[in-house]
Amino acid sequence: MRNEMIGAVVRRAMEHPEFRRKLVDNPQEALAAHGFALDEPDMAELEKIRSQLGSAGTDVEHQLVNIAEKYGVHPRSD
Repeated sequence: MRNEMIGAVVRRAMEHPEFRRKLVDNPQEALAAHGFALDEPDMAELEKIRSQLGSAGTDVEHQLVNIAEKYGVHPRSD
């Protein structure tokens, strides 16, 4: 279940930049506002991911694609 929940959050972050910004600023509020209810292990995993975003001057979009692939999420192509 963890991969599915984290994957859903990552997909939402990829598709909605405003959610992504809120997720970085205040994860609890962002998740609740979008109907996500994560248990402690999922929140710990999300916190780990959140701490990696934007590190070392890398592109956040590229990082999200890599994270998404790890959780079996494939970005939608328009």
